[in-house]
Amino acid sequence: MDKSNNSSFWTLTKIGIIISVGLLLLVILPAFQKDQREPGDDITSSGTVALPASLLEENFKLLNGESRKLADYEGKVLLIDIWATWCGPCRQSIPHLVELAKEYKNKGVEIIGLTTERDDPDEQFVREFSAQLKINYPIGWANPTLESGLKNRRSGIPQTIIVGRDGKIKYHTVGFHPKLIPEMKAVLDEALGSE
Repeated sequence: MDKSNNSSFWTLTKIGIIISVGLLLLVILPAFQKDQREPGDDITSSGTVALPASLLEENFKLLNGESRKLADYEGKVLLIDIWATWCGPCRQSIPHLVELAKEYKNKGVEIIGLTTERDDPDEQFVREFSAQLKINYPIGWANPTLESGLKNRRSGIPQTIIVGRDGKIKYHTVGFHPKLIPEMKAVLDEALGSE
């Protein structure tokens, strides 16, 4: 067998493999990097986008059995947390939200936790979970219309949305990291002071 012919075959094969892997990485890497963004990178802070009236009037059920709608919180700064009991980052964020609820309770800020779980089969589990984590703010269910509208084409949970007294979105982030808490406090303080 001709040795020079064999080594040129491997060289061409190696070059082809390297080029193929490189092209594959060019296709896959941007999608991977998008999913690995830092929490807080996806923030709406302009305060110019208002929640649609249809979304404000959408009813949702609270854990205590009451029915509410976002319009009920008109005139208050509203922090909405979209979460689920099975979500690790959601579990990490809740103790921080409990502290925010204590700190901002008498300042005109309302915090609402809207779970993406369904109220019929999961109500008792959500109730026990809320008691275990000592959640001190209202918990309700984000029906599909409310969930979709609040997420505004963003995927993943938790999602935190801060709405000013004027009904405009001041902040929207996907995911959680403790470094987001100072950002949230700054937005809450600004929303309280500017209106």
